[in-house]
Amino acid sequence: MRTLHKSLIAIALAGVLALPLLERDADASAPAEPEAAPAIVSVAPAVNAEFAPRHWSPGSVISRQDARVASEQGGRVVEVVEVGQRVRAGQALAVLDDTALRLREQEGRADLARIQAQLDMAQAQERRYAQLAAQQNIARAQYDQLRADRDMLVQERARALAQLAQTRHQRTQMVVRAPFPGVVAERHAQLGEYLITGASVARLVDTSTQEVRVRAPVELARHLAAGTSVLVRTEGDERAWPVTALVPVGDEASRQLELRIAIDAAQLPVGSAVDVGLPRAGARSVVAVPRDAVILRREGDFVLRVDSAGKAERLPVETGTEVDGLVEVRGDVRAGDCLIVRGGERVEPGQAVSIQPVPLAIAAR
Repeated sequence: MRTLHKSLIAIALAGVLALPLLERDADASAPAEPEAAPAIVSVAPAVNAEFAPRHWSPGSVISRQDARVASEQGGRVVEVVEVGQRVRAGQALAVLDDTALRLREQEGRADLARIQAQLDMAQAQERRYAQLAAQQNIARAQYDQLRADRDMLVQERARALAQLAQTRHQRTQMVVRAPFPGVVAERHAQLGEYLITGASVARLVDTSTQEVRVRAPVELARHLAAGTSVLVRTEGDERAWPVTALVPVGDEASRQLELRIAIDAAQLPVGSAVDVGLPRAGARSVVAVPRDAVILRREGDFVLRVDSAGKAERLPVETGTEVDGLVEVRGDVRAGDCLIVRGGERVEPGQAVSIQPVPLAIAAR
């Protein structure tokens, strides 16, 4: 009986010892788990770039010649231009009734003729009195008085001529003319209205000479000067233009100064809104990556580099300035590194990747 009990214990112990060997054989005979399929990604290289950080300020397209043309005389409006009409330099914008000035001019001509007649008679009489005075047939004082009367008539004639010229000049001012070629943007006087002296007739805008007006913080003044290249950005377009004028006087309230940038007249209509990129630091050499290569996470930003074995490698980075779709990065990134720009959100470090061409929209950035 004791022998049977010992035999059962031995059999049970042998079964326990053999169980791990059976499990190991089962694991060995089971099929291996397949590796994860390569992630499909797009890549782009890191590059060395010269970065000049820019400050973007809103600006407006204005005309270099934009005037509210006023009248130098008062009068009733008998003719006036239409809004939107294009005029030449010197062309009439408005015509005022000059009846009163025409009558004054006639009066001035009559006065001038009267004075001229008196002067002619005085000059003829002076010649006769000169002969008599030479023969001592009249008193010298009488002759001197005649000469004084003649001189007074000369001065009266000069005054009449000046008054007549003034009246004629006022008549020419009854026609308000365009000081430069342009388009009538606004009309401030209507037909039949009485226009007082100095009142605006119309707003004239020269659309062939355009420039951008922009205000910038005064601390950027040391990086700006006439001729400095800046970027003017509109919808779907960005071009470099030189600064044509800088007013180095900052406003006490806003702490900003004004710049003017001449642009091509065919670019934008007057009044368009633009963004102007102004340099805010000197150019420096940096390692830059496409904006889409940087993955932003709460624990820190990083990029995914594809190594020589075709696997993803995570590299922590610190980002800096962004210029034209490229972001400055500091970290273990070198120019020429192949970085994932599309499809990297779900890629794990060490995972194999399959590279596909970058979409045209991304490559154009």
